[in-house]
Amino acid sequence: MSDQTIIGAQGGSSLRILSASAVRQAITRCAELFHAAAGQGAHARFDTSGAILRRIGEGEACDVVASSLDCLEELQARGLLGDAPVVVGVSRVALGVRRGEAPPDISTVESLKSALRAAPVIVRGDPAGGGTAGNHLQKVFERLGLIEELADRTVLRIGGYNVMKEVAEGRAPFGLTQSTEIVAVDGVEIGAWLPEEVQLTTRYAVALGGDAAPAAQDFLAFLAQEPCRAVFDAAGFARP
Repeated sequence: MSDQTIIGAQGGSSLRILSASAVRQAITRCAELFHAAAGQGAHARFDTSGAILRRIGEGEACDVVASSLDCLEELQARGLLGDAPVVVGVSRVALGVRRGEAPPDISTVESLKSALRAAPVIVRGDPAGGGTAGNHLQKVFERLGLIEELADRTVLRIGGYNVMKEVAEGRAPFGLTQSTEIVAVDGVEIGAWLPEEVQLTTRYAVALGGDAAPAAQDFLAFLAQEPCRAVFDAAGFARP
């Protein structure tokens, strides 16, 4: 699912940001605000949390990394970050639908199972991609005994952004992924939350890369200010 966004002029002075898909919308908007305030450009690359763990572990350099707290704590334990991660928001797993459409009832585990069985197509994150929601939902489907039953109607996509593009473009009636990844895609909205019995709450954090440029520290400080806090609110995060 790896892709990228350039903010400001591309060049050697651009901040290198490596971000999980769940933080894509918020980190991109904050980098745009930082560019407007300080003139600092950025080159943001996006992938799953699992892939970020692998990429940095294999030596990929970045100035700022934004990912699940579990991912960043693992990188910190391996001495691959420039400082301790700071939590910026909390995300939960939800069902996303096209804007204005009524979602199915998934308020209980039994109603969730009924909704999944009734759907002509089910799209969720591919656990092979290393995404937090993809891995969690694979376990949920296994627990509910639905993996084989729904295999011929299940579409797997790497990254929640790509999950919700399937919904936005009309190829699936709904998608299951992180709330923040639903909000990031035009034309879709959060329709319902997974039942608490199978819910996952994920803390997302930011940290300096192991060889971060001086401007990276300024960007992290900027993320803690109210304009960026409001951006994270609008992107579907609960405040830590």
